[in-house]
Amino acid sequence: MDGADEKLKKNRKDLVNGLSNAVISDLVDEMQEARVINTSESEEILQANRTTKDKARCLVDIVWKKGPRASEKLIQSLNKADAMLCNNLGLSPNENIVSSVPPTPPAAVIPTTAEWIKPCTQQQYTELSDKTNEVYKMLPKRNRKRLALIINNIQFENPGMARSGAEVDEVQIQKLLKGFGYEVEKHNNLTAEGMEKALVAFSNREEHMQSDSTFVVLMSHGLRDKICGRLHSKSKEDIFHIDQVFNILNNKNCKGLREKPKVVIIQACRGSSAGQVYVSDSADPNPQADYEEEAILYRLHKESDFICFCSSTPDCVALRDVEKGSIFIQKLIDILRENAWKDHIEELFMQVQQSFQNFPRQMPARERATLMKKFYLFPGF
Repeated sequence: MDGADEKLKKNRKDLVNGLSNAVISDLVDEMQEARVINTSESEEILQANRTTKDKARCLVDIVWKKGPRASEKLIQSLNKADAMLCNNLGLSPNENIVSSVPPTPPAAVIPTTAEWIKPCTQQQYTELSDKTNEVYKMLPKRNRKRLALIINNIQFENPGMARSGAEVDEVQIQKLLKGFGYEVEKHNNLTAEGMEKALVAFSNREEHMQSDSTFVVLMSHGLRDKICGRLHSKSKEDIFHIDQVFNILNNKNCKGLREKPKVVIIQACRGSSAGQVYVSDSADPNPQADYEEEAILYRLHKESDFICFCSSTPDCVALRDVEKGSIFIQKLIDILRENAWKDHIEELFMQVQQSFQNFPRQMPARERATLMKKFYLFPGF
């Protein structure tokens, strides 16, 4: 009897031609949950391959090379997902095979926000918060009023520019920020002028005087150093310069946030690329750089205590799944949930970057980092 790996190899061509995109996605999920493949391999299958046949070919090749037990697990899952194809190919599971692959766990119960984010321990909080020369001061929970801003452009005047999946990012990032104790102000589908007005109004909110930090999250189509408003198209420009975020929230214009960490997160393309299931957030195939220099001096640093984390490097794409949301936001949330209890924000952002190490199509970038101390979120405190 042929081993399961030999069965896969023998039927490779027919599987490549017969597997549907939906079945491939289901199989990848099951193989990852069963620890047959890891996250990087899952992303390689679904994101680095543009056609259904390429995805199928990549999945089969990765699994059969892992040997008979991994191959057997794939065949078992395939029989559940597409029994007709398996029957036509004679791909039935081997009997009495002892698999070293752990069984697929039951569906997880959705946790509450408090359980969703790993809390900081009292010991960790005490040790770090006492280092006042190294760590930004955190205000007591009972007295502070933390605010965060989310601007997410999903629908555009041009229906073809709709950012499917972006609503998932919004729900998840809002849940994350609320879990860290921020009251979230949210806006959708703004013009460039609307984005500026929302940011100015946010910077003027009195609550910042009783806050110790803020987050600003911008999600839309983008160019190299600009965010697209809902009216933007190839024939009509509606763009908001990212520089304006820093101008509006800097030490001159936003007194309430002086000497307090300001985290700016941007999910948008900064260049162009073609995509299939994962679609580009780029609105223009020919982005132009547009930098401005400031010559005015102030006694106080004009811009400090910022860190900006962009979903990609300049001129490059940011990828978004039309159902699951953007890869960048997914990874950012996962890492902050798991590690914010012990790591400061720059370490967390580096971990997000490292998670893209084996995914050459995109690399997040930390920019305009002027934090003067380490910023810990201390979840639970």
